[in-house]
Amino acid sequence: MDPWRITSWVCCTVVIASVVACVVMATARSNGLVAVTVTATDPKAEPVDHVLPLVKQHESLPDYELVIEMTRDRTQYLGTKPNESAVNGLSWRLNDPVSLAEIATVRLREKDKVISDELAEVHVTAASVTSNGYRFDFQTTQSFGLGVRAFFVTPIGMAISGAFFLGVLLLVVSKLA
Repeated sequence: MDPWRITSWVCCTVVIASVVACVVMATARSNGLVAVTVTATDPKAEPVDHVLPLVKQHESLPDYELVIEMTRDRTQYLGTKPNESAVNGLSWRLNDPVSLAEIATVRLREKDKVISDELAEVHVTAASVTSNGYRFDFQTTQSFGLGVRAFFVTPIGMAISGAFFLGVLLLVVSKLA
């Protein structure tokens, strides 16, 4: 049997296996976070701004900031809600959905110019999680495209894309020879 024919069959097998693995793993990673709502469960325990001497303060409500820590040493800041109470719930929407598989933690901070305090840190394990007197409600969506993007940033995704490229390249070269 011709070595190029064997190479061609191996390359076709690699391409087919790569596509199947991509579809299966992308489907598993297709759940994405689109919004977070934080509600203070105890209105009396809600923090207030620090009182600083010689500084005129106009508001005492906290400045809430939400931060998403990713698994790949990335951080996504969702912004600050200045001088607002979380008793009735504060919502943050993400510009683009983030795969739940890529999220390490979600942090709620009380942001100040001088001293910022971390109020709660949670893992996205359910639709609603409570920590340190705050309830986090997560709104998610299913998106195959999000799963594909999340898949190709994993080491196995990068290996499969490299193998796919090599398989197609060898297939083309074998047809030319």
